[in-house]
Amino acid sequence: MKKALQIFLKGIAIGIAMIVPGVSGGTLAVLLGIYSDLIDAINGIFKHFTKSLKVLIPVALGGIIGFIGLVFPIKLGLQKCPLIIISLFAGLIIGGIPQLYKKVKGKESLKGFSLTFISILIMVAICIVSKLTTASIDLSHLTFGLWMYLLLAGIIVSIALVVPGISGSMTMMCLGLYAKILDTISEIIKFNNIGHNISVLLPIVIGAIGGFFLISFIMGRLLKTHETRTYFSILGFVIGSIGTIFFLTFTSTEYPVTLDVVQISISVVLLVLGFLITFFVERFVSKKSNDVLGENNEVR
Repeated sequence: MKKALQIFLKGIAIGIAMIVPGVSGGTLAVLLGIYSDLIDAINGIFKHFTKSLKVLIPVALGGIIGFIGLVFPIKLGLQKCPLIIISLFAGLIIGGIPQLYKKVKGKESLKGFSLTFISILIMVAICIVSKLTTASIDLSHLTFGLWMYLLLAGIIVSIALVVPGISGSMTMMCLGLYAKILDTISEIIKFNNIGHNISVLLPIVIGAIGGFFLISFIMGRLLKTHETRTYFSILGFVIGSIGTIFFLTFTSTEYPVTLDVVQISISVVLLVLGFLITFFVERFVSKKSNDVLGENNEVR
């Protein structure tokens, strides 16, 4: 029971991380020492069903509570001062770049940087497409095409569950769905139009669960055979997302930005603060991982 409670509390922290763009749930899982347990539980769910559920159920319940707990504060922040909130998110993303770059440091090549550049272009393309389609996305009318789009979004978001350093909420923001999904979840919490709102979230949940298994398999193969190239690509996606979320924020019709000296000043401060938070958290995670590796080598 004590272990289950610890896993549940860690799940709450991961759920909080998943709703904040720029914060990677995978990174936090590493920090909390539960990442490998989660991966093992997923991979061994058919062989050790009961054992896997003892890990997955507390994490899932905690994650849901942590996620829901921040829905209203973030929604309120986006309504009142979107630039300030987005600047904090952007800082959180930027802070993770130095640690991510260490994955490819010393292995720089033209091919590697070409992959980074291509990934940035993909993010720009996603940004343009999302801007063109966001206005036409009406979650009040769930068509087959929209259902498939939400399913695909869930699959894409599942990358954040597998790859530390990638934020699922950041991805949803780039797809033009972040604010709309926050509204949908808040409506469910208020018990408004529950049937329809659950049907909106269902394809995302299905996509995320199915995508988790698919992405786990793909990333496992890529990291084994093309680790450096994979991280060069991830680096490009993360860098590209920074410009994307600012562009979508300044062109948003849902949460319009009003510029004044106070908001700009606070935004700059929170941008720096977000950078420092992620930067030192990532450094701590890296140090902790190195310490564990050192202890294992000593035992051997």
